[in-house]
Amino acid sequence: MKNLFTRIFILFFGSFSLLSSQTLDLNSLRIAQKQAAKLKNTNREISKSNKSNDPFIIDAPVNSNKYLVGPGDQFHLNIVSSNETFDYSLTISPTGSLLIPSVGVIECNGLTLKEVIKEIKSTVKNWNKNIKINVELESIRQFKVLVTGQFENAGYFNVTPMTRVSDLFDMIILDFNDKKKAVFKEKIDRTYSESLGMQSILAVDDFYTRKLGLEENLENDVDRLSKRNITISRLNETLLIDLTKFKVDGSDNLNPYISQNDKIYIPYQSQFIYIDGGVQKPGRYEFKSGDFLEDVLEIAGGLKEGVDLNKIKVLRSSSTKISSKYTVDFKTAESFAIFSNDHIMVPYLDNSEPHFMAKIEGQIKFPGRYPVIEGVTTVNDIISEAGGFLPDADSSKIFINNNRISSYPDRELERILLKEEISRSIEEKAYVKARIRTQKGSLEITVTDYSKSKQHILTANDDILIPKSFSYVEVIGAVLNPGRYKYSENLKPHDYIKLAGGTSQNASGNNFIVKSMTGQRFKLQRNYPVETGDIIFISEKIEYDDERFLFKEYLTSISQIAVLLYYIQFIYIRLN
Repeated sequence: MKNLFTRIFILFFGSFSLLSSQTLDLNSLRIAQKQAAKLKNTNREISKSNKSNDPFIIDAPVNSNKYLVGPGDQFHLNIVSSNETFDYSLTISPTGSLLIPSVGVIECNGLTLKEVIKEIKSTVKNWNKNIKINVELESIRQFKVLVTGQFENAGYFNVTPMTRVSDLFDMIILDFNDKKKAVFKEKIDRTYSESLGMQSILAVDDFYTRKLGLEENLENDVDRLSKRNITISRLNETLLIDLTKFKVDGSDNLNPYISQNDKIYIPYQSQFIYIDGGVQKPGRYEFKSGDFLEDVLEIAGGLKEGVDLNKIKVLRSSSTKISSKYTVDFKTAESFAIFSNDHIMVPYLDNSEPHFMAKIEGQIKFPGRYPVIEGVTTVNDIISEAGGFLPDADSSKIFINNNRISSYPDRELERILLKEEISRSIEEKAYVKARIRTQKGSLEITVTDYSKSKQHILTANDDILIPKSFSYVEVIGAVLNPGRYKYSENLKPHDYIKLAGGTSQNASGNNFIVKSMTGQRFKLQRNYPVETGDIIFISEKIEYDDERFLFKEYLTSISQIAVLLYYIQFIYIRLN
């Protein structure tokens, strides 16, 4: 009986101890979770604090005579007495007051930095005349500024008193791009499929992006924002901002610092002017009321050499008047007013015989741009004028490209790719294949004899590239040691296969060569000529160890045959 009582006591006590230990563990867990959450929040606050205190780049030292202080500005106050030193970090409160411990409160609203520092020193001196005081602006505040307009992300933005309008404009663009990043991610990350069964619209777009170097030109909401007609409402005045002209002459009044309580309005671009001819950057520019011809020429980068300064032409059109033409002397350009939709032409003195140029790059002694006579100048002429090949040049290959030609759309390719693949003829599929292999406007030639390049006539804006020589041949596929091997004119295909260790056991016997110049694949013959950069491909046997896979393939083949027989029978019945 005693032993039984002892066992029951031990069992009860053990259960109670276990239950207590579990309760203790649960309580410990709860405490740990609370501490972790507290620590996480603390770290988050520290992170925010550190982020807000990160140093930022300013374009000039703070002007103490113009800088208006406000809530959030932080000052470093250093007080030196005869026996000790005090250091304080003082921040202007949200109400605009600055508390100096044991001294008093200073009202800072509407004061400049110089006035606040003077007031701090005066207040502390009145408290104790026998001390030395040093005051400096330690940290610049942030505040929200309202930006209005019809664009998508108009609203409040965080700025500082040292933020210029151009900085805010860049922030608006960045904010817009960040918000749209998720929307565009799928489009940006899409991959190209080499099969001809790709989606038609994607195929057209991808072709012009990859082969022609043309990006899809979709205008975003922020791309329409005006840079020349921005206004700032500040107290009782309106400031006119022109960021385009600021980039040219750097006048601060065209791109001022932002002040607290500013209201900034950014409209869409709505009116334009056009300038062509002998200026550094011809094109379309946003119109701003009050522009003169001199301003427009300055925005367009200035005049080029060889222009006729006495015959600048301005074509002015109006919905209510007949179009007018003006001939302006450059001397009166500063007083000749420009209106919306004006077309300005700066003529050259003599443009009867324009210069045509071609560019040569790569492994050539003197790369650069050289004049060509269309229909006369050859590749050989330009190579000679450029000093000839460098020692490491691959003189057997010359690449010629013309960007103007490549920018012209291939209407036939567009027509084919907009058709479903099943509807394309054999010739149309071959056309797509040929176009993908060859860049529009380009020519890749092999020059075995230097003098033969005389027959290749150049046109204006041709780009010639002399590649660097890479003497190698690749052997890949079912060989023991696939890789790159040094090219030699004396070696045949089977020699390179031997260098790669010979064929492996799973070689299928189907061997091919891929030509480096054209990318074309040919059945490999024993004595087929091999050139540097070629790829020898030894195909492998396809092994099907999975019986379920074989069964699935058989079923697919049988179903295809059944469908074919059904359509044959259907056509036979219709014909009879």
